[in-house]
Amino acid sequence: MSRAEVVEAVNLHLWETTGTHSGFTVSTYAKYERGIARWPGREYRDALRAVLGVQQDADLGFYPTPRGRSAPEPPQRAPVPSGVVLEGDELAEIAERRRWLASTSVDQAKLAFLSDMVRWIIDQDEKSPTHVLASHANDLRRYVHPLLTRAHKPATGTRLFTVATQLSGAQAAIALDQGRVPVARAYAAEAFDLAEAVGDPEVVSWARATQSLVEYYDDRIFDALAYAQDGLDRAPDGVHTVRLTVNGVARALARMGDTDGVERAVDHAWTVVEDQPGAAEPLTPSLTTGMYCRARTAGNAATAFLTVGDVARVEHYANIALPMFDRTETPGPWAMTRLDLATGFLQPGFRDIDRATSLVREAVEVAGVLPFPAQQRAAQFLQAAQPWQALPEVRDVRELVTDRSRNQTEGMNGVAGTGELPGAVGRVQPA
Repeated sequence: MSRAEVVEAVNLHLWETTGTHSGFTVSTYAKYERGIARWPGREYRDALRAVLGVQQDADLGFYPTPRGRSAPEPPQRAPVPSGVVLEGDELAEIAERRRWLASTSVDQAKLAFLSDMVRWIIDQDEKSPTHVLASHANDLRRYVHPLLTRAHKPATGTRLFTVATQLSGAQAAIALDQGRVPVARAYAAEAFDLAEAVGDPEVVSWARATQSLVEYYDDRIFDALAYAQDGLDRAPDGVHTVRLTVNGVARALARMGDTDGVERAVDHAWTVVEDQPGAAEPLTPSLTTGMYCRARTAGNAATAFLTVGDVARVEHYANIALPMFDRTETPGPWAMTRLDLATGFLQPGFRDIDRATSLVREAVEVAGVLPFPAQQRAAQFLQAAQPWQALPEVRDVRELVTDRSRNQTEGMNGVAGTGELPGAVGRVQPA
């Protein structure tokens, strides 16, 4: 093993056995090899014995230094005339610099693993319990963050900071689902800071879309619009154009009452997504790092048109989105699009109380517990249903929504469940 490989193995051993991030470096290990340091701390001695396969500290040349005495000085070389460089020393210095360079970077296998983990968390959003995802994301954060503080080769640093950006954005979405809006906002801001460090306009626009999402659900509509527009400005024809336009701009303009702006934004997003090959399938995650799919675009369009009172278009886009949501059994969008459609069926000219309450029951039963954004949609429905609150079917769905919303609040304080990370770490994915 090279010095760099030994150091990497020791740090990994300490992480796996103690859960701590070690500051063990190549230069420290070199001092042990040269006998400059003869008695490392106990954890380092234990880790080195395990990594190098020996039983005793003495097998590694480690001996405690008697109190009051310093360790023997390394042998002194004969003086070298000024200006003369010994070839052996020069070669050793070159080798040491090369070992340092090797020790600075995270290897490609580890980067691929971290990328897979973050993609798994993004994919499981709206599918797995939020407290399970939050637990896994927090564990991954504790591992990733210390890696950011190390020196890296440029390409490695870019990829690692991109992973960290996506992880922060995912944690923002998880916190938002739990109704922890200040925490969600902080994670989203962290994602943007990390994205700016990456310097890739596509990564920055993805982070801006996440910030826009948080502000939209916290009723900071001008901020939501500003973040979405800035994301579009960063990458005008980028891969996140559809998400920023329909999820960010269209829904924010709808809350401002700008019907014409909503129509323009939805038309633009729909044109872009329809021009993409394969946009109909598969269903993309809400936080996808690629182009929004057709169903996601339609679901967001339905929300925007509901806000400006265009129920015909709500029904049109909901009917495009729901078959995909139903086929993939994705509870989040399944529930929220049904709640949008149900609220539309309370409006004049489309009023159908039985169908509306039936859709709400379907939404709540499929979702199990209502995440914070779905709670907002359900509250919007109940407010619109106030004139019919005496009807038994309206009263029943009110009680059902209240009960499921309470379960979500209680679930936030629960212990992480049995959902596991994918097979890359020897665990089983949650159902």
